[in-house]
Amino acid sequence: MNEYYRMNYNACDTLKRMERQKMSGIKSALEGKFEEIFEYKPWLEDTSWVRNAVDYICQGNSKKEDVIAIIDTSISSKGKSGLVLTVDSVCVKDSTNSTTKFIAKYEDIDYTYINEDRFLGVDITALELNMKYGTQYRISLDQISKRILMEYLDYASSLYQEDDELEW
Repeated sequence: MNEYYRMNYNACDTLKRMERQKMSGIKSALEGKFEEIFEYKPWLEDTSWVRNAVDYICQGNSKKEDVIAIIDTSISSKGKSGLVLTVDSVCVKDSTNSTTKFIAKYEDIDYTYINEDRFLGVDITALELNMKYGTQYRISLDQISKRILMEYLDYASSLYQEDDELEW
């Protein structure tokens, strides 16, 4: 029986190590893609700013080491509203236009779409995230190009669409 527990522990340890390596590779790919399409390296040096983004925008569902970039829309609250791109999801908390608070896992995004609409003579453009389970989220933040964000999110979700088969 002890042999079974030892083998089980070793298998779990191996799977954890493989998952950490996979997530490290995904983070590097996402950071590279962000810099390529946004044409700047995200600034994440202010620890209180990153902590606020993780606590308020990501609602505690991400760790600071998982953050790829923060697009802050707050006036003086340092990372308490806006958009956070993490290793596995996009987190949004903003009350402007039609964007609200949500977390969308990249693996759950079915497709993205730019919705260009008019309301009372005003152009209202939003990036729509259509989720595999039927929910739809809208991002209408003015501080970011929706087309560039769509390219990034399409790339991020494609990383999670690949079937990883475990080989024993």
